[in-house]
Amino acid sequence: MRRFFIDRTQIRQDRLTLEGADVRHIRTVLRLGPGDEVSLFDGQGWQYRARITGSTPRAITLLLFDQYPAISESHLKITMGQGFLKARKMDRMVRQLTELGASGLIPFMAERSVPRPRPGPLTERRRRWQTIAREALKQCGRSQAPHIGQVVSFKEVISAREAYDLKIIFHNTETKGRSASSFWALKKVRKVLALIGPEGGFTEKEVSSALDSGFIPVSLGPRTLKADTAAMAACAILQHVLGDLGGGQKSIDKNTGFQ
Repeated sequence: MRRFFIDRTQIRQDRLTLEGADVRHIRTVLRLGPGDEVSLFDGQGWQYRARITGSTPRAITLLLFDQYPAISESHLKITMGQGFLKARKMDRMVRQLTELGASGLIPFMAERSVPRPRPGPLTERRRRWQTIAREALKQCGRSQAPHIGQVVSFKEVISAREAYDLKIIFHNTETKGRSASSFWALKKVRKVLALIGPEGGFTEKEVSSALDSGFIPVSLGPRTLKADTAAMAACAILQHVLGDLGGGQKSIDKNTGFQ
């Protein structure tokens, strides 16, 4: 059953009206009409079942008859801090991080970030990323949109006041960087902040500042990854080691050692 995003504030008791591009998709592509059922989500962790009660070229009216919490959200809340990249790479990264279950994204300007747009275009870019994230939710089955923060400086991102159980900076040239597999032994990690640099990587000064702020240096292996690839790899590894893609130590078969 196809899923559609709704603004929860527009629900009136058990009634809702859909407008915009979804109307055409429901009517002309899916060929649904009165009496047919659809699945809805509000981007805040709730899903709904609804029945179409009316259909015009401009609006679809719905009767909501079931509401339930989503079960597709990871118990691990991963916030990815990403050094600013060029437009298409950031767009693609937002979509893929949403699919992987990241709960937040903090774009930041690193010393080696090449594009440095003005505040006006940055506001528009953020709105675009929020739209991309909502579209990705439809495809991947999630019901809670990742929070996409304002673009900040590197100093601001490493000084984040929010309480994280684990703060990581992925930096392959750091000789003391540990493997992410070492986090198997950690318990009760629920909130993680992970930093990925821009295409040129972090400077040694930035790495040093992050370590002084309590970040742990972690390597992504012997190969050099592009920044957007590194973000996907880092998120997937964290979900596997600490999140719902592997279940941590509890998911390891004691006899074989495999999951």
